[in-house]
Amino acid sequence: MRLINTSTMQLEEFMGNTMPKYAILSHTWLDDEVSLQDYANMEKASKQKGFAKIKLTCDQAQKTGIQYAWVDTCCIDKTSSAELTEAINSMYQWYEYSAVCYVYLPDLSPEDLVDAKESCSRFAKSRWFTRGWTLQELIAPKVVEFYDSTWNFRGTKADLCEAISIVTAIDEEVLRDSSLLYNIPVARRMSWAARRQTTRLEDIAYSLLGIFDVNMPMLYGEGEKAFIRLQAEIAKEMNDLTLFAWKSNESTPQDYRGILARSPAEFADAGSVIPVTDHRFADEFTLTNKGLRITAELAQGSRDNYVLSLNCYPRGAPEQKIGIYLKHYGASVYARDNPAELAVQREFERAMDAKVIYITKNIIRTTLASTGQVQRHAIHLRHGFEGKFPTVLPAKLWDSQRKLYLTQGLSTFAGLMYFHPKAYPKELLIIACGMSGTSEPWVVFLNRLRMKAISPCFNDPNQLFKLDKTCFLEKDIIFGTDSKAKQFSVSISLQDGNKGVEPMYCIDVHEDVTMPGELPTMQKYRKWQMAEMEKDSAS
Repeated sequence: MRLINTSTMQLEEFMGNTMPKYAILSHTWLDDEVSLQDYANMEKASKQKGFAKIKLTCDQAQKTGIQYAWVDTCCIDKTSSAELTEAINSMYQWYEYSAVCYVYLPDLSPEDLVDAKESCSRFAKSRWFTRGWTLQELIAPKVVEFYDSTWNFRGTKADLCEAISIVTAIDEEVLRDSSLLYNIPVARRMSWAARRQTTRLEDIAYSLLGIFDVNMPMLYGEGEKAFIRLQAEIAKEMNDLTLFAWKSNESTPQDYRGILARSPAEFADAGSVIPVTDHRFADEFTLTNKGLRITAELAQGSRDNYVLSLNCYPRGAPEQKIGIYLKHYGASVYARDNPAELAVQREFERAMDAKVIYITKNIIRTTLASTGQVQRHAIHLRHGFEGKFPTVLPAKLWDSQRKLYLTQGLSTFAGLMYFHPKAYPKELLIIACGMSGTSEPWVVFLNRLRMKAISPCFNDPNQLFKLDKTCFLEKDIIFGTDSKAKQFSVSISLQDGNKGVEPMYCIDVHEDVTMPGELPTMQKYRKWQMAEMEKDSAS
């Protein structure tokens, strides 16, 4: 770490634990700043506009007996990518370990009042409060002193705590004690940076490393991917679901998004998020190359989608729960649906038992179309399926909200389900469907009298392709409460796409119209069933 000797104005280097007491400057960059290379020629550097604040920083430090000072413009070799990376990853600690941080506000005149309660005040509108890097420079140091354009002292962070909190939305307790920073949920910390800006797009992510106590290499040129990487690093270190409590702020929002935000600006409305329970004791989640892997108990959404609860609520409304909408579009794979909104309601009605799902990390516009086309050639239960499905296999391809199997990308598919019709809740129909290669899909009832042969299919639905024809029925019979036989038939057909709906295969179940005496009585049918079951057991 290079420090300026406040007596000689010369740069000195220090390593490890040999660091002396030092003051540090926080400011906004303007034209003609003094770089490390400029500083080597003191005579020339002293004529640059940016030299005055370096000299005044050193003078102020010397007045209070501090022998060294650090100023980012001239104490970092920005021509060295290795040194720049080290400096950015160490920046929060450098400010935290300083004896005092001087905040220089060149747009605050001596006659201006330091009154943030007046939104139009010069203090509240200072450019310093709008920059990305100054967020950690405000929070990290224990002692922060504010100076106006003529270097008049205007107060400390402790003195101005309430005013600063109004301007920045940072919790007062964090401004008073930065050790409390890591108790604040991720979404709320992100919201503090939502309206801040940086000159380089990547720096909006790099400037937040200390706020989340993570490290990562600098890759200038990666654009908004830097913020994606930042969120991935945060996810490695803490299982705080509020990381996903963002809302899309695009002027033309996409229908679907990944689980990760594109910038802190999308957390602008997350400043009031309160966790329901301590995230440290919540279930784990992991970012993989397939997306966010999480064991989730999804709830029913508002429009053929699901809700993932984020274990938080809005401040002042603990009875409200916050979640995000998800759309199922592949084998246990989901995307963020309706990304411009959060799901906020009293209770989320459970749609499925807890299971492992994957939520895509990022969906760019070039892949958006394929996400919206996942219903293409899906298998949809269209008519006659009012009732309950205690078993549906394979579960990872089943979308219970839309009652369809998502089969896109599969060359072979086999599925089966137990179905209790609403009109006959004690009766059971076992339905199987499948497709292989380029052949047309098929659907049948499974013969409940051949359970011995059928049972392997419940472990592996692909075993359906190995069953003999006696296991399949085009029609099946059940008995109503009136003990009269009811005959059902099942069929599958291709429904053409229209009005933005992708073409998909639809299964329909119909109760057949039969003539009196055409179907067996319950007594005859049960007797015949017993005989068939004995044959099945013997085979």
